[in-house]
Amino acid sequence: MPRVRNPAIQEEDIQEDIRAPPQLDYDAGLLRELRRVYGGALSAALQAILEPPARYYVRVNVLRADPGTVLDEMRAQGLEVYADEELPEALWLPVRGPVEPRDTGCRLVVDKRAAESIMLGANVYAPGVVALDEACANPGAEVTVVSENGVPVANAVLAEDYRRAMEEGRGLVAVNVRPRYRVPSLRDTVWWRRGVIYEQSLPSMYASRILDPEPGAVIVDMCAAPGGKTSHIYELVRGEARIIAVDHSARKTERMRMELGRLGHTRIEVIRADSRYLDRILGSGVADYVLLDPPCTSLGVIPKIYDRKTLRDVANTAEYQRQFLRAAAKLLKPGGVLVYSTCTMTLMENEENTQYAIEKLGLNPEEPQYHRFSRGLNQAWYAQRSHPHVHRTTGYYIARLRKKP
Repeated sequence: MPRVRNPAIQEEDIQEDIRAPPQLDYDAGLLRELRRVYGGALSAALQAILEPPARYYVRVNVLRADPGTVLDEMRAQGLEVYADEELPEALWLPVRGPVEPRDTGCRLVVDKRAAESIMLGANVYAPGVVALDEACANPGAEVTVVSENGVPVANAVLAEDYRRAMEEGRGLVAVNVRPRYRVPSLRDTVWWRRGVIYEQSLPSMYASRILDPEPGAVIVDMCAAPGGKTSHIYELVRGEARIIAVDHSARKTERMRMELGRLGHTRIEVIRADSRYLDRILGSGVADYVLLDPPCTSLGVIPKIYDRKTLRDVANTAEYQRQFLRAAAKLLKPGGVLVYSTCTMTLMENEENTQYAIEKLGLNPEEPQYHRFSRGLNQAWYAQRSHPHVHRTTGYYIARLRKKP
């Protein structure tokens, strides 16, 4: 199908030399693709994905607690926490910073995934450690935690038995004492232990809200791990629906079962399968609702310490996503609803894929119930986008479609 053009961007703009921050190794083709979305605001958008969201969100499990009560309890414990302006189940805490970590002369190097968590206040655990300067390392010593590309993300104090943790490849290596950004840790709190809260970005919550499922329905979450949207859907229907959560990874599927158990969501069917062929397993025309958040290039996930992507990566991923879309269309009953969402920012993975679903798969666009973010691009009135530099949150895309009767 022809590529969808953004009429706000002139051809001469696309031909200009585009430079990304040094942490983002994006080829010229990908930068041109992103320019189709952001035009002259591309530099601001790229800079924004290096920074964390302005708000750290948790979702209250309304089957176990009242959000207002949890809000009061957290404030009573001294936390600065607020209720979201629109979603009653959403609470948020402000993200503070940046604060430059001290140069201690002793470096603890961690991988990309660990660095992006540690810069927000997470402790250092053995699986994320790449190297440690043993010449200056002793239990109780303060070290500078840096990413593999040399970005300081925190100061941390080495644990008493850090050597054992590193030898075994598991356990606590260092306690974070000065992260670049500060967010209160809620994982060791009573609310976490009781299954009352779940960490989830605001746009991800809206994907389940826009699905707007009804009790008694058959609902399929095709790429469900780690279980955030699945558990939200369960809470929205108060457990009164058949919910099938699918993922292809054995490790992710098991972790999702554990997380759903922590929340008390015991009546969700968790299946390990390749969702590109899910209609062959579950049958065609079986679902009233399908939520599809397929693998994507994750360009909208923030903060990024560094990232390396090409236009070929985007094109290959977009084609891969269409395999999931074809299966989703087959799973739906006539009149059934599909919500397609991604945490990326390209037209190819977003508007062009939903346009493909409309033109080739018998799906009609539908006005969503919520309009928190920006409209989709290129006349995609049925879709929403959150932009990191505009909304200070994950770059996200959500579209609601309905299968023709």
